[in-house]
Amino acid sequence: MTDLRSRLGPLGVWGHLPALPAPQLGPFVARAAELGYGALWVGEGAAREPFALLGAVAEASGGMTLGTSIVNIYGRDAMATRMAAMTLHELTGGRFALGLGVSHEHLVQKLRGHAYEKPLTRMREYLGEYDQLPYYGPVISGPDGEPTVPPVLIAALRSKMLTLAASATDGTLPYLVSVDRIAWMRQILDDGTPADRPRSVLAPAVATIIETDPEKARGEARAWIAPYCRAVNYQHSLAEQGFDSSDWEPPYSDRLIDDIVAWGDADRVAERIAEYHAAGADHVAVIPLAPEGSGEHLTVLETLAPGS
Repeated sequence: MTDLRSRLGPLGVWGHLPALPAPQLGPFVARAAELGYGALWVGEGAAREPFALLGAVAEASGGMTLGTSIVNIYGRDAMATRMAAMTLHELTGGRFALGLGVSHEHLVQKLRGHAYEKPLTRMREYLGEYDQLPYYGPVISGPDGEPTVPPVLIAALRSKMLTLAASATDGTLPYLVSVDRIAWMRQILDDGTPADRPRSVLAPAVATIIETDPEKARGEARAWIAPYCRAVNYQHSLAEQGFDSSDWEPPYSDRLIDDIVAWGDADRVAERIAEYHAAGADHVAVIPLAPEGSGEHLTVLETLAPGS
């Protein structure tokens, strides 16, 4: 099978895609593939189910990798996840990547009704369960004739989860992180990767806004970042990045916005993405923000398209 870095390419597209009616999903994904983006990542909240969504757009996606970034491990047991992942792996000809995460207490405990305890331990156990479970459906064989499985990445923000990603998975999918944080993450991953495993893939999602007016750009960024800043896990991560409550509480500081969101003209946003790559990111999943707040802005994708 092709190396995961090569499959992903330097840029991908990230989004929940809720702003798109069903008939527009295929054309949106097809355009992203035509523009040269290497992967489409979809998240999980309280809207469309991510495995079903990726299955629906698989035919339109050309050669893109299709990934979950991320699915909540409290939302389905490891067997259900393995069946879904192996099914998409087969149906896409090996183009699926499974992204898992522990999500957040308010989404796990308050929304789903599960106990949110020891998330690091739960992720470690979940990965072990997932790896050991049987699968009896059709599989794709590699050049050696052995059955293949999709790569697994996990959402990681802090050192212990990053170390788990390095030792037990193919990489990590961080969110709400600065360029400096990526450099720190790269070192943690490299230090924690066993000699018999490939180098961990580091694939952050980065919000992007093509807007040169600082007030407008930061206004769009503040609307996007607001729900994330309420999550304790992100607050802990931001604190380790040098921010404090004066940054992540409304109205959200300019310093936070400017470090986390890539905004400006096309050249400046491209430079910011290049900075993430230079700091150690293998792949950057672009979140293409529109002025009204949606994350499916084709104009941004067209402007930042690989090779443009």
